[in-house]
Amino acid sequence: MATYQIRSLSLGEILDGAFAIYRTYFATLVSIAIVCEGVPAVMNTYVELGGGPLQHPVMWFAAFVLSGLGGLVAAGATIWVISEVYLGRDPLIGNALGYALGKIVQLFIAGLAKYILVFITSLFFLIPGIIVACGYAVVTQAVVLEKLPSATDALGRSWKLTKGFKGKALVLGIVVFALIMLPLMAAGAFAVFVPGLETTFTVGGQLLQLLLYPIVACAFTLFYYDLRVRKEAFDLEHLSQQLGVEPVEA
Repeated sequence: MATYQIRSLSLGEILDGAFAIYRTYFATLVSIAIVCEGVPAVMNTYVELGGGPLQHPVMWFAAFVLSGLGGLVAAGATIWVISEVYLGRDPLIGNALGYALGKIVQLFIAGLAKYILVFITSLFFLIPGIIVACGYAVVTQAVVLEKLPSATDALGRSWKLTKGFKGKALVLGIVVFALIMLPLMAAGAFAVFVPGLETTFTVGGQLLQLLLYPIVACAFTLFYYDLRVRKEAFDLEHLSQQLGVEPVEA
């Protein structure tokens, strides 16, 4: 397996690289998404087809909690897979999930702190909320790939890395969001104009989310590498030291 080169990347190169990894390791990445998010996706489908959250409040809340926790594990596992790919190693699903589960507490604390701060700043004005969200764009990557004193240190770490590049984080987020949401919106619009497709759209929408979810982690992990290369001369040796493994010679 050829080792990928960690280097500074333009926005287009980040997107190209993310989709290249997604295509090459599609089965691995989607399998992780299904393992982590499959059950809550089925529960959400049942709730939507059964009358909505008001009709099934307990199941809706359980699906919400499971989806949140599953999303953390899926993101952590996907970041680990990408790192293994860059080190020239063959990523294994079990190892990826095990590594992410070992970080679940830190991921939860950092993620909760991130979304609370983004929410609070968004209450006053939209622009500060966007700036904070962009500043915390690589919090998850910092938790997974760095040995920090505490989980909340990932927020400061992300803010430092994105200094001067928050605009790039914003554009990347918009593009990735559009790539994921446009197919869902198109399918929804189609279902509105064609009677009898509500069930198909609901099931298909959940499935499509599972298929597209890994692209987000791929894109922002490459963005994280880009920031570290630009600011810290980050390379494969640094990455291997952080993960405690040796890169495979190309």
